[in-house]
Amino acid sequence: MCDWEPQPYVDPRLLPNSADVAPAGAPVAAPITVEDELPGAPGTQRGSADDPAVPPFPSPLPCRLDFPDGCYQVTIRPDLASFQSTVGTLRVDRAAPSAGPDGVIVSGDLYRQPPSVVNPAGGGPGAAVGAVLDQDAPVLPGAPGESAAAAASRGTSPFPLPRPIPVFPRDRYRSYLKGTRLVVPRVAPPGQPCQVTVDVDEFDYTQPATGSFQGSFPFSPSRSLTFVLNPVPSTFPTPFPSGPRFEGRVLEGGTDRGSVSLTWTSSFLRRAVLEIDTLRGAVAPQPVPDAAGTGTEFFDTVYATAGWQLTIDRAEDQVDIPAPTGVNPSACWSPGDLHALMAGVRKATTDLDAEWRTHLVVVPATMGCSRGVMYDQIDVPREGSASFSDDGYPGSSSSNFGTAENQLQRNVLRAYLRSATHEVTHAFNQIHQEEETAPDNSIMTTTPSVADVLGGPTTGAPGVFPDQINLGFNTTVRNHLAHMPDPVVRPGGWPFGGWTLVGAPQASDRNLFHPNELKLEVGAETGHAPLGAPVTVSWKLTNTSGAPLLVPNDVRMEALFTTMSCVDESGEDRPVRPFVITCEEAKLAPLEPGASLSADYRVFWSSDGFPLERPGRHTVTVTVAWSAGGLPVAVTGTCDIWVDRPTTDAENRDAALVMHPEVGKWVVLGGGAHHLEEAVDRLRRLDSGDRRSLDLDAGVRSRVAEAFSALELMPTGTDTTGPA
Repeated sequence: MCDWEPQPYVDPRLLPNSADVAPAGAPVAAPITVEDELPGAPGTQRGSADDPAVPPFPSPLPCRLDFPDGCYQVTIRPDLASFQSTVGTLRVDRAAPSAGPDGVIVSGDLYRQPPSVVNPAGGGPGAAVGAVLDQDAPVLPGAPGESAAAAASRGTSPFPLPRPIPVFPRDRYRSYLKGTRLVVPRVAPPGQPCQVTVDVDEFDYTQPATGSFQGSFPFSPSRSLTFVLNPVPSTFPTPFPSGPRFEGRVLEGGTDRGSVSLTWTSSFLRRAVLEIDTLRGAVAPQPVPDAAGTGTEFFDTVYATAGWQLTIDRAEDQVDIPAPTGVNPSACWSPGDLHALMAGVRKATTDLDAEWRTHLVVVPATMGCSRGVMYDQIDVPREGSASFSDDGYPGSSSSNFGTAENQLQRNVLRAYLRSATHEVTHAFNQIHQEEETAPDNSIMTTTPSVADVLGGPTTGAPGVFPDQINLGFNTTVRNHLAHMPDPVVRPGGWPFGGWTLVGAPQASDRNLFHPNELKLEVGAETGHAPLGAPVTVSWKLTNTSGAPLLVPNDVRMEALFTTMSCVDESGEDRPVRPFVITCEEAKLAPLEPGASLSADYRVFWSSDGFPLERPGRHTVTVTVAWSAGGLPVAVTGTCDIWVDRPTTDAENRDAALVMHPEVGKWVVLGGGAHHLEEAVDRLRRLDSGDRRSLDLDAGVRSRVAEAFSALELMPTGTDTTGPA
């Protein structure tokens, strides 16, 4: 039984293996040791200078290899013309706190290269590495395969020049690279070259099905590769700073598979753009003094601690945006109104295949609404979030807000920046640390938990919030941001939480409570529903033990401690993900014996599709999961819903009308989202006169139409919601 008592606080950044908290659904690189022993034959075991098998004379030659941290553009060209070349990035990260003084984390992502930029010179087995001159073609303008002379004359030389971290189209993603070994020798035996060796496990990616955004990786590596790299001397004079370049061969099990080139592009590991738009009457987050008092901290400096080059797009940032017609901007916003605003003011020409861009919109709102919100989709997953400048820090959320208690966010700059950064980081697919590790003083712990960690019964140091807020990530989140696969973190990639466990937890994943300790009762509003009708599922968490238990204080889906999945008769298990993430009041708190917490969710559509899309029995599993002092724990419950086959032509027609993603968004936003024009059109056709022309039971409503009407989900009026 998990009786709760105040425990000494341990910052997860001090735990040696906190970066090794591995996601369930995606591979992530872990720290390895940088080796510097003498190189041997590629693909063989290498010895050290003290190995008696290595001749002591003549003396080894110094290497002085420069293989710095940062992002490298990588190009792999197989020797067989039938195999497509790949391009991508490789991240070398010695700055990770978990890597230690002699460690490094290496990860990478590969994308299929368009055939039009394949090197026409090719190169068969044993071809000279130096003959490949257009390795950097994917990020260089100009004609495919042009000569180095022409490229240099046009200012597009293949030699190292300053360039941004490359970004590649999402639908060309091929595989993830997990570094397992890095050798950067300090010396080499006489007659042998100084070579960098990088061993990686490659995980092939299965692209998502049509209409979905989440693909999949295998649990085990698809293959293991070795990059044997020779430094390329810089022969092209340039006044601009540039990093080293390497060319070499790719080995699989000792077999030469082709050529590889690495070109250092940046000391950062990844790059993204943040657009901040501010409504009239709101105040956006501002830079704050750093702890040393010598500079400032802002979104860009926070993300720099994770190796990200986050650029604030001042050219696109909008201020003094008028409120949408009919919306009181200083009241709590409806999900539909806020979603419409975000869709209407973000950069219209956003291309998520050309840049990683996320959008933060700032509105006034008022105390008690929520400090921030993230939507799982605007058009595609995780495009944007919102921050409420006139909400704040009510004493009911925490007794440790100190001087910030009952203040508006706009007046507590450090806490406000922390909260806004928290929402932006949700948009990069990161979850709460109360779920993953333990509450701490870091960005992805919720605000009330940060206040409780800083000052209260666990520390005996009240009054340190907000001045001692740490504007940084713990090692777990930092490692995820720096080294998760591109599709998982980039905007427009996987749906929110797609890499976390959903459904019934296994004993190996979570420690489950006994029913006489903590019980979760799950039920549906109806046991039978017509195909196409939303169904509300509710649950109640009860402390059935004789002592207080530390549990989430908010068990709504939107607060992220609760997950749901639905299994149909074919065995397909589909996640049901919350569309609106409102979690800033959530934290772990004692639940007294006999006390209960309740919540419900309207099951219809999520970013993974329609969970009740087939007739038959569906088993809905609800799980509440969190980390109790670093131990992953959970409680789970289930209920069944029978989906009836359409019994009339009208029901069949109406089910087809409403089972559309735009109608799905309308439902999860609670209706009223008139900017979703396709949804409005389809819902109005539920009761339209065209039934008569189709002989579809004229004058008789289908059960689908009745369900939408009973839930007050039918559109009213003719106006659309958007910026004035």
